[in-house]
Amino acid sequence: MAYSVAVYLVGAVVLLQIGMLISVFWLRAMVVPVSVALPKGVTPQPLLSPSSVVIKSPIAPQPKAPPLPPPLPILPSIEEAEVRPALLSVPATSDRVTRVTTLNDEAQIFEHHNDLDTALETLIKAEDLDPRGPVTLKNLAEIYYLKNNPAQSKIYWQRLVDLGPGVGTVYATAKDHVLLLDSNDAANPLRQPSDRRRLLYVNHVEKTPVETLNGQPQFHLRAELKRKDPNMPGFNQKKLQPFVVFYQMMPDGTLLPDVAQHRGSFENTFLFWGNTNSEAFGVDYIMPLPGSRGPTGQPVGEYYGFVIGIYYNKELQDCYAEPADLATRMPLPAEIE
Repeated sequence: MAYSVAVYLVGAVVLLQIGMLISVFWLRAMVVPVSVALPKGVTPQPLLSPSSVVIKSPIAPQPKAPPLPPPLPILPSIEEAEVRPALLSVPATSDRVTRVTTLNDEAQIFEHHNDLDTALETLIKAEDLDPRGPVTLKNLAEIYYLKNNPAQSKIYWQRLVDLGPGVGTVYATAKDHVLLLDSNDAANPLRQPSDRRRLLYVNHVEKTPVETLNGQPQFHLRAELKRKDPNMPGFNQKKLQPFVVFYQMMPDGTLLPDVAQHRGSFENTFLFWGNTNSEAFGVDYIMPLPGSRGPTGQPVGEYYGFVIGIYYNKELQDCYAEPADLATRMPLPAEIE
């Protein structure tokens, strides 16, 4: 009898856990949807092909030159060396590497507590020890971005690019950021230094290579959101509205938003849960096939790019576009209904 009761209890617990798991994901989907269409109340306007628009490429800023090495010391004569003891021992290379790693770890802690000034000072010390350290350069680029200084951020991304593919996977990330910031800096006013306190940022965006599945070319777009203040008081995830708008170039050269349905969702169940101040969402995009017909029977265009807009409390917080000037050519409204 006791054994049968135990079996029933175990079965009931398992069913309860499954029900809770399903309800949690359902709740998240109902609370914070990732929209893949234009914000409500925005009428799409066709835009001429960029071939009719002359865009001047800005002059890339020169990367910061590494500090000159100290002059070589004048070695004493043999007689002097015998009577004069060494005043200073030169630290081993491993000690410098350890110190740089420690400084970067400390900077991450300061950033987590939203102390960006101290984090920046700590990273500059690490840069003085190793001006070519990829981790330090990457962290400096991200800190300057969080401090609303995209020009300085671009300088450090460019220094990573100048080091070449030997720096590892961060090389591709640095190239993407340089391309983004290398377009007209005025293309995105949100990325200019500003006194306006924005609450949320697009920290970075990743796009997988295009692959063909079931005869349809597609890719996955992943964006990470970050709160400027990890302990943002009164944060309400119901007020968060992310938008991802894909654009096609039509046969006549105009740009129009892709009205097809695409899947988008957050990776985690609850946004910014606990002490986390960042979270990512993804969208699967099926690219149009040239020559095919859309839902309304009209010819479809070719994939051109996308714009990501993050709204909180119906106000635009940050945006990201590929190509970067698309954010200005197809601007999102500062406020939505």
